[in-house]
Amino acid sequence: MSVEMLDQVAENVLLKMTGNELFPTPVPELTVLETNLTNYRAAVADAVRGGKHATTVRDQVRSQLENTLHSLALSVQQVAMGDPATILAAGFNHTKARQPRGRCPQPVDFVAKSGSLGSCSVALKMKRHPWARSYRYGYRLAGSSDAWTEVTAHASQTVISGLQQFAEYEFRGAYIDNDPNSVNYGEKVTAIVI
Repeated sequence: MSVEMLDQVAENVLLKMTGNELFPTPVPELTVLETNLTNYRAAVADAVRGGKHATTVRDQVRSQLENTLHSLALSVQQVAMGDPATILAAGFNHTKARQPRGRCPQPVDFVAKSGSLGSCSVALKMKRHPWARSYRYGYRLAGSSDAWTEVTAHASQTVISGLQQFAEYEFRGAYIDNDPNSVNYGEKVTAIVI
């Protein structure tokens, strides 16, 4: 936060909380905020004239002001209990909590490409999805009823190594969203390991 922005935020909180019936006894008291703001303004003016000492003092005073604002914000939050109108009435900004975006669909453009001869690997790739937190891939020998071997990655592409050479495998992929236990796999694809 810039010097000017911190000054404006502190002054706004001081003005809106002074005499506000919703906050009769804020912790810390508003006199502490007023003193810290006055000290901050003086330290900023001194630091403009230069010197390492003045800059260090300014940074220390800034930290005190930020800590005071943080403590007041916690005090306001206890009174407001999440009510945006009460938070705004104290001079603080209110941001809406992030909401989950919903379920991810099945993967798009899921492909499996055999690696180079003798690598015993297959490269898997699917189109990136903006809501996906990670990506899950599964593989097994084609046509078998064996359990899928699952691999989770943070990228929309991965390489599965150590596969049986000249064997056909089937692969599946899914986007992982806010609920990693509810996976929506797409269509299976196959590839021969070379």
